[in-house]
Amino acid sequence: MKKQQISFFSLVVVTLFFIIIPEPSFGGPIVNPNPVLRSGDTLPKIFLSNVLTPEDKKYLGIGEKKIFSLEDIKSDLLVIKYLNTNCVYCIKLLPTFNDIHRVIGQDENLMARIKIIGISAGDTPLEVEAFKKSHSIPFRVVPDPDFRAHKAVGEPRVPFIVVAAKDKQGKWVVATVHVGLIFSAEHFIGELKTILAIDPETLKMKKSSP
Repeated sequence: MKKQQISFFSLVVVTLFFIIIPEPSFGGPIVNPNPVLRSGDTLPKIFLSNVLTPEDKKYLGIGEKKIFSLEDIKSDLLVIKYLNTNCVYCIKLLPTFNDIHRVIGQDENLMARIKIIGISAGDTPLEVEAFKKSHSIPFRVVPDPDFRAHKAVGEPRVPFIVVAAKDKQGKWVVATVHVGLIFSAEHFIGELKTILAIDPETLKMKKSSP
């Protein structure tokens, strides 16, 4: 009888453990953003496979090289969206992000100065292609099957958004990071316009100040 009680108690404890402990990698909106990447940081060197269409390559300005880095992208401001094709909240964010892409595309000045790229952590090229078609995604998404690009920014939960400005040396300086959903495309674009008006060197100074 005592063994049965112990077994039942153990089952309850194990069940509660799986209910209480959150999913370790991909899941929901997070209160605390990734502690590794902050405003004023230089974005790590991130290399990606060039499996993009000719149109996408032209949009990013990366040419025909088989492997490209984010530093190769021709833009004043870069919006990076880390996602995963099995992430529910990444899918919930898509309509807002599609609106952001659409509004930027309708403004010649913004379109010339801001580029958007998605990095799909843990996904293959085929999974990314199917995901883009299934959800009618207009912005560029690059697979990160071995999580290298994801690990480079500290392995944050997704969706994880990085906005970075290019400095005089051609490196990306992090302006802001965001974990979770964005509910207003208009507000986000307003933030991008504000960041465009800031000298990347000022972002670096902000980080170094006490």
